Amino acid sequence: MENGDPDLRSIADEVYSKEYLARARRRAQRRRSPWSLLLFVLIIGFTGVVWRLLFHGMWGVHTWIYPEHVAGRDQFWRKGIGGRAFVSSFLLLMPLLFVSLPIGMMLSNYVVWCIPPARRALDAEAQGVKWASFRESMYGLGRVALILSSLGLFLSFLGAATLKNLK
Repeated sequence: MENGDPDLRSIADEVYSKEYLARARRRAQRRRSPWSLLLFVLIIGFTGVVWRLLFHGMWGVHTWIYPEHVAGRDQFWRKGIGGRAFVSSFLLLMPLLFVSLPIGMMLSNYVVWCIPPARRALDAEAQGVKWASFRESMYGLGRVALILSSLGLFLSFLGAATLKNLK
C-alpha cells in the first residue's frame, strides 16, 4: 500500500468504527456538483447492467448443469415457487447484486472521469478527503470487488447448482 491507498483492513476499520454513518453523511454532503448526480445515475445503470449480465452468465452455468432448464428462464422465480426452489433461486440471483455494485461504481467513476469538466469538479470536491480521489477510490473499490466477487460468485454458483426444480 502506498500513498495512503485503502487496504482491506483500513476499509473494515472505517466501516465498523463508531460514527461511521456520521462521517459518511459528511462525505456525501461535500458532493455539490451536478456531476455527482450523473455519477449516481450511472452507478444505478451500470450496476443493473452488470447484474443482468452476471445473471445471464450464471444462468448459462445453471443450464449447463441442468440442460432441461434451457427453455425455462421465463419460469425463474415465478409466483407459487416452492421453498427449496426459492432458496436456490435467491442464492443464484442476490449475491450477484453485491458483485455488480462495486463493478458498477468503478465503471461509473471511469466514465465520469473521462469527461474533463466532471473530472475537474469531482477532483476539487475530493481535495483533503480520505480516499475520495479517483485513484484511491478506484483502488479501494477494486479491492472490495475482488472480495465480493469471490464470495458472491461462489454463493451464486451454489444456488445455480442446487436449483433442481424451477417450481
